[in-house]
Amino acid sequence: MRLRTPSPPPDLAPAREPSGPTVADNLGRRRRRATWQTRLRRAGIAAAVLGVLGLATWVVGYSDLLSADEVRVVGVGGPLADTVTEAAGVAFGQPLARVDTARIATDVEAVPDVASATVTRGWPSTVVVTVSPRVPVVSLAGDDGWYRVDSEGVLFAPGPAPAAKLPVLVAPADAEGLAARTAGVSVADALPRPVRRQVERIEASSPVDVRLVLRDGRVVVWGSADEADLKAEVLAVLLDTPAIAYDVSVPDRPTLRPVTTG
Repeated sequence: MRLRTPSPPPDLAPAREPSGPTVADNLGRRRRRATWQTRLRRAGIAAAVLGVLGLATWVVGYSDLLSADEVRVVGVGGPLADTVTEAAGVAFGQPLARVDTARIATDVEAVPDVASATVTRGWPSTVVVTVSPRVPVVSLAGDDGWYRVDSEGVLFAPGPAPAAKLPVLVAPADAEGLAARTAGVSVADALPRPVRRQVERIEASSPVDVRLVLRDGRVVVWGSADEADLKAEVLAVLLDTPAIAYDVSVPDRPTLRPVTTG
């Protein structure tokens, strides 16, 4: 019997690779598509926001839709309010956002009767000027008439006669009298309003020699402008006691000269 040599097994065919896209390929494409869609949405939103901002900037800053067409003065009225409006110099028709509020405040504060001013925008079309007027405490004679003087020593509101219900400050008019005038103003500013209205004049011959003459003839020896607030409090109490003269130059030890009879 003849033995046969076994023939080798046939070669196995190699496994076929898939011909279509795999699950990983599909997931990758979906992710790329989602990324692009997200980027497009973000770009669209950004463009819309920029468009709105641009439009708002144009409306507020350059168009006449929000332009200044009114000046409202707060804090004063009458002729002074008219003067403030004129000093403000607002260009009507200018966009309100571009109104120079700092310049207006500076120009308004240059008005002698104005102590301070602030300027704000009142949307949609109003410039609001808030004014603190100067408050006079004495009248002072000048070369060309009478002036009112505020607590800071600023002269304003010239006129032909002293202001009613204000004491007249009598002090040296030369440069050396500046300290005396300053002391007189400080004394007037310290007086309570009811007491100040009783004062006819304040005589300040020097910074340390200030006297008050009341409208009924009584005299107050004040001394220097030191401790002015305390002296004013003491005087307000003393005036309830009949006398022809009061001395508050040393406010802790005030004296008075009683009215004599007979």
